[in-house]
Amino acid sequence: MTRKKTFLVFFLLLVAFSVALSMEQINEVSKTNTVVIDGENITYTVTAGLLPVADQNGKEMVRIFSVSYERLLEREDPSRPVTFAFNGGPGVAAMFLHFGAFGPRVADRSGDGAEIPAPPYSLVDNPYTLLDVTDLVFVDPVGTGYSEVADGIDPQRFWDVKEDVAVFAGFIQSYLDWSGRRRSPVYILGESYGGIRGSYLASYLQDFGIFPEGIIFISPVFDLGTIQWSSMDDTALALSIPTYTAAAWYHGKLPAYLMTDLQKAIDSSREWVEEEYIVSLWKGSELSEERKWATASKLSDFTGIDAEVLYKRGLRVNAVEFATLLLEEEGRSLSMYDARITAFGPYVGDSNDETMFALSGQLKTCANDYFKRELGYLTALPYRSGNAEVYLNWNWESGRPAPVSPDSLNTGYPDASKALAQAITRAPYFKVFVASGRFDLECPYESVAYSLNHLEIPQSLQKNITHKVYPGGHMIYFNPQAQKQLREDLLDFYGR
Repeated sequence: MTRKKTFLVFFLLLVAFSVALSMEQINEVSKTNTVVIDGENITYTVTAGLLPVADQNGKEMVRIFSVSYERLLEREDPSRPVTFAFNGGPGVAAMFLHFGAFGPRVADRSGDGAEIPAPPYSLVDNPYTLLDVTDLVFVDPVGTGYSEVADGIDPQRFWDVKEDVAVFAGFIQSYLDWSGRRRSPVYILGESYGGIRGSYLASYLQDFGIFPEGIIFISPVFDLGTIQWSSMDDTALALSIPTYTAAAWYHGKLPAYLMTDLQKAIDSSREWVEEEYIVSLWKGSELSEERKWATASKLSDFTGIDAEVLYKRGLRVNAVEFATLLLEEEGRSLSMYDARITAFGPYVGDSNDETMFALSGQLKTCANDYFKRELGYLTALPYRSGNAEVYLNWNWESGRPAPVSPDSLNTGYPDASKALAQAITRAPYFKVFVASGRFDLECPYESVAYSLNHLEIPQSLQKNITHKVYPGGHMIYFNPQAQKQLREDLLDFYGR
């Protein structure tokens, strides 16, 4: 199928999902509350409910659960933005961004975010919410939250890169109509896999007649070939080494000459990777024994892993292996989501990843209590913060870029870089803000930077992209210090 035909099929797919069955939100609950931001009392309305999205014949396909926050103003302000926020996975609800980062009520935390909270858990007012500058809509994709599909429809139909985007596009259009916000500036905010979803969504919303003014990415991935939980090739590995360095520095495992300053250690690591490490990997079996040992020794300096271990592993240690090896002698492993946080035993996945296990447990408790007790959203269903079935059955193929010619194939990784580049080049006013966590082993800073540096956009539009790194992990905002700086940077972004 040619590129033009592929685009046409997907555009028609978007149209098919764009028609809302009605302008009524189902099971809607609403209440008014206040939050203090920078010393100012902000009064807002919070609304939770299911908004139907139907096909072009008016047949209801899905009901998407969302929670929206609108600031109450004395008079209507058409210039006030509305931001649609979603997490990643795929198969994860908006719980993390909602109750961890930007909602007016968030889970209580302290210190630098490396502490594991203990019950009882509670929500507190969030001084770092963005509600003073934008209204917020937290959206749960099919298979998560309280979102549901119509009778007789297989939910797996929507567990697909482009069908997922189609549903989101239909929801956004329906929400703007339902809320009377068609004139409002639209922003998109996505985390992790939200990098792929958000990039495709921005481009195809433009085809849809909705023109976002900006997009915010938190710890995103754009090309799955650049991160190690997807790809085990040399590019993904090399892009991870500076984050290994940061983690080893945090745990005091680097040699003395690299322990004096974190940024200098990272800069030295990155320079060595670019100039020497990649060359050694490139040579493979042609690498001399002397050069191999020298590379293993230097790699040991930058990772804190014994040189002999690195030599025997062919100079390659993937992120999961690194998470186990760095503190193996102490009987502890690192969190892939925040390498500052550790757990007992070797790394075996989310079940003993202390960041995901403990912090998500806190948010699950708070989310269920908030919806049912504070908001009065009555349902017998538990809030599905995550759904492993969605992730394990996700169709990645539709996220692969089109082949370079009609007679070729693309069997590579899903990559939304071209979609993001298209959104930028077609709308010179469109701005992009990217936030990365320095201790994130899931989507390392250098992996994100690599994708951004290889976007096919004119040099004059490079200024439309802002990429910043913060002292935290994948969920940057779990560190209140990082969250404070993130809010200040985002206020500047919205201001531009």
